[in-house]
Amino acid sequence: MSNVAEVLARMRLFDGMMAADLQQVAKLVFVNRFSTGDVVCREGDHSDFMCFVVRGRLDIIKRGQDDKDVVIAHLHAGDSLGEMALIDHEPRSASALASEESTVIVLTRKGFEQLRKRSPQAAHVILMNIARLLSGNLRRTSAQLAQYMLPLN
Repeated sequence: MSNVAEVLARMRLFDGMMAADLQQVAKLVFVNRFSTGDVVCREGDHSDFMCFVVRGRLDIIKRGQDDKDVVIAHLHAGDSLGEMALIDHEPRSASALASEESTVIVLTRKGFEQLRKRSPQAAHVILMNIARLLSGNLRRTSAQLAQYMLPLN
């Protein structure tokens, strides 16, 4: 990948970040490639990294009723996964599988902590963008849940 900072600049979680800070982030990440069918992470696993999809498609899979897997999202270039891993230190809430050849940029919790020390403003931008993303996800989930709830009356 020619210029990681330029690729990161196109990702939503880096909206509003200054070019110098993007260069700092670029030094703390690495690129990983997955073949079709590869597991990126599994539900319940220890979570210590997040990924930014550069190319390809990842399916997000959640264990549903009767232990059947359900695809709950498809991620494409510009999307991210594992945001909660940087915040809550809890196990993975879902699995991610490459549904086609995919390239991701990986930011580990350790890398994020280094960024927080080197450039607190950059870490702040990422955290605010994660908060916006998670808030949007929660609003969509609430709307979907309301469709399945019984009315008050």
